[in-house]
This record gives sequence, C-alpha cells and structure tokens, in this order.
Amino acid sequence: MSYRETIYKLIEDKTVAPVLRRRSNEKEAVRALQSILYELGFEDELKWQTYGADGDYGGSTTKAVRAFSERNGVTGDGETVTETIAEKLIARYDILDDLRHLHNAVTDNKVEQLFYRGSPHATAVVSLQTLLNELGYGEELNWAKYGADGKYGGGTTKALKVFAGRAGIQSDGRRCDIELAREIIDRLKGYFGAKWAKDAVPIERKSGDVIIRESVEGGKARVYVSLAGRDSVRFTKFKKGVYVIGNHQPLDFINASRASLKDLGLTDSAINIMVAVSENEGNLDAVNTWDNAFITFGMFQWTAGTGGDPGELPALVKKIKDADEAVFWNCYGQYGLDIVNTGRVAGYFTIDGKKIATPADKEWLRTHEYAYYFWLSGQDPIVQSIEIEHALSRLANFYRSNAYRVKGHLIADLITSEYGVGLILDNHVNRPGYVKPSLEKAMDQTGLSDPIGWGTEEEGKLIDAYLKIRETHGRYPMTHARKRADVTRKYLDTGTISGERGSFVYDI
Repeated sequence: MSYRETIYKLIEDKTVAPVLRRRSNEKEAVRALQSILYELGFEDELKWQTYGADGDYGGSTTKAVRAFSERNGVTGDGETVTETIAEKLIARYDILDDLRHLHNAVTDNKVEQLFYRGSPHATAVVSLQTLLNELGYGEELNWAKYGADGKYGGGTTKALKVFAGRAGIQSDGRRCDIELAREIIDRLKGYFGAKWAKDAVPIERKSGDVIIRESVEGGKARVYVSLAGRDSVRFTKFKKGVYVIGNHQPLDFINASRASLKDLGLTDSAINIMVAVSENEGNLDAVNTWDNAFITFGMFQWTAGTGGDPGELPALVKKIKDADEAVFWNCYGQYGLDIVNTGRVAGYFTIDGKKIATPADKEWLRTHEYAYYFWLSGQDPIVQSIEIEHALSRLANFYRSNAYRVKGHLIADLITSEYGVGLILDNHVNRPGYVKPSLEKAMDQTGLSDPIGWGTEEEGKLIDAYLKIRETHGRYPMTHARKRADVTRKYLDTGTISGERGSFVYDI
C-alpha cells in the first residue's frame, strides 16, 4: 500500500490513535506517517537528514505532528495522531500536488499559458479548481456537481473572480495571472511545513516484487517503478495517482507495422485513416491513474469507467486475451488482472477473481503497481497492434448506429470519404456526444438533405460546415478542434487519405 493508503486504512478501521502514537511498535505505519509529514514540508522537525523514515515514533516525529497540528488548527501535543489529525493529514496531502503545480507555474512564469477560460491543460485546471475549492469557493465552482473536472468554464471563472475581488485584485476571472496565483499559494502554504516546495530525496519501498521509489524533483513529485528483469518507468505523481505520456507513438508503429495490422483485418483504407487520426491521440503506452475514471491507457485513453459503470479498457483487454492468451497472461493475467461481463464495447475487470465494479474497488487500479503493469503492456507489439485495431473499431459504436441517425440518415450514408471518417472518428474520441448534433447543424446550414446521389462536392460542403460548427458546439467545445482538423487535413493534402466520396473501404 502507498503511504496515503496506509493512513487512510487506519482511519477507516478506527485504529489511528492506538497505532500512531509515541513508542508505537507499528513501524510500517509510522514510516508512512513520517514520509507524509516529510512531503508536507516538516523535514526539519523530523530531523530527516539524521533519521529519515525509520519507523520510530520518538521525539522528532512528535515534534513534527505537533507542528502540523498547530499549523492546521487541530488540538494535539504530537504524542498521538488522533483521527482528526489523520484526516487533516490526508486532506493536506491530497492538495499538495495541486499546490506544487501552481507553484511550478509561478516559478516557470507559465501561469497565464496554463490557466485561462477554455484551457486544454486539464491537469493545470484541476489544480486551480481544487485549490479554489479548498479556499471555500465550492459554491461558485458548483463543486457538488462538477468537482475538479479540468474544464475552465463559467464556474471556474466565477470562483476566481470572487476570490480576486475579496483579495482586492482586479480580475474578471477568465484568466489567472501570476498575482492571483501567488495570492492563492500564500493563503494555503501556512498549512504546510517550511520545506513543502523543496525537492525531496527518494524514499524506496517494495510491493511484492515491484520496487517503488518516490521523490520530488524540480518541484514535481516523481514515482519510479520497476520489476526484476523488466524495464523501469518514471511516472509523475498527481493527486491520488500517477501519469506518464509514454514513448511509443501510434504513427511510428503504424508506419512500421502495416503487415501485422492487415493480419488483424485492417484494410489499406482503414490503416490510412489511423495514420491521419493517430497524430492527435495519445501514445500506445500512456497511462493515467489520477483520472476520475480510475485508470486510462493507450492511444484513445480507454478507461475503467466512472463510478460503478463499465469501462472501455476491459473491452481492449478482452480483445488482447481473445487474440493471444500468452500475451494476455504475460501482460495482465500473471498480476491477477482479468475481465468479466465484458463485450465488444465495455465491461469490468477482476483482480484475483473479484469483480471490480464499485468505486471503492476500482481504487485498486490507481495503485502504482497497476499503472506500471499497464505501461509495461504498452511495450508489447501485439498489444500495440490491437490498440490500433480497437481504436478504429470505435466507429462501430456510431457509424452505422440507428441511435446516431442524423435527420433520419445513418452517418455512414452521409460521410463516406477517408477524410470525413477520420474527422468524425477524431471528434467521437474527444467529444462523442457532439458528432450527431454538429452534423445536424451542418445539414441545416448547407440545405443538404438526402445523401442519395451526393458526390464528393456535396460531402465536402457538409464537412466544411461541420468543421466550423464543432469548433464552438456545446458547453465545452471540442478541444483544439481547428488544430486537430488541420492535422487530419495535412494527410489529405499529402495524399495519404482521400477526400473522394466512397473512398473509405472497411467492413464495420
């Protein structure tokens, strides 16, 4: 278990005070406490350079707990960690990465590049929203409904504007500048120790055969994970999880692996579309476990599903299992992971035979171990091939679906060029609910109605109108809609994909 999980379990079990007290024999729990206090900035009180996380709850740990309690307005002499102190420790620990993120933006002079209305930098926006909520602006954020959703819209704008007004700073809330960022940091840093923003030396622990080393480098919390005989990876820690963008770019793999993709049934037309789409997507070994869907993996960021809902990631793993049992076992099965109640689109995982269907159970997927196992699977060429095929198979969700009919017509009847299919696939990955209404508006604007008899010119008019509409459609318009369209257009201009009506050839 991570340090946070160790303390949290004590809270759940109502055993905090008996375990975390002076002269406690529970050394692992004390090490977790000491490590968290160290990250929170109480290095001097702990005499960290001398003792580190030694598992001995003595005078230095007592001093650190007392200092934390005083800074956070909690009663305590440091001799015992009460449940109230433990809960406050977790609460402060949970916003530490957010505070570091904002502090790094100030240090690097990148505040205004990251924090503005419509910003695509979700991690940065999540940090700002979390800190504003911590400062008491949850009502303005509509926190109960949206939480930290990473979307800088009306709620975030309102919260920042109100905060600025109360701080005596002129702002309409549409952009956070360096003055506002510093004010937010100043209001919160008093809860932490003097060294909260300082780099931290690595702390190493083992979880079975997995070695986990945590540190703070350049103001960023890093987690190094390795397994005997396997490659190691450096994740960036954020909130409850970690993330890594990966190294295996889909475009490079597709260009080098056309033969293996054809073995999976992809046509040249389908492969060409994936070339055009892949540049806009994530890497084949990208992993993120701080997401509200618990874990995302791969080029299309398939997830385990929010709440108790099924997720798309189990469907990918099922496809890997069906294709090659040995690869499945090597990548997932040997680590206790399997799938259940999973079809072509979505399903559930099991861990050691237990179905992972509740939010509490899905928290296991946030662990550094499972982040590492998925990253490791992303190095396998069979997994990479199936990712490409599975990404394209997303078209089956809507291309010929009656639920996605546009003014009575299947999308497959309206859009039949490789260029057009690439664009709507890209849209569906980014904002799936926007494809149908954007096409409906495009038909209204162009006056096009019945696709029977359409040629390349008519489809081109529909696509041109659709591309302009999707730039602004919806509460949260498609991220970088124009830029993403320009990438796909680049492959049209170079002849990689065709804009001719009927050029898309693939049996969905």
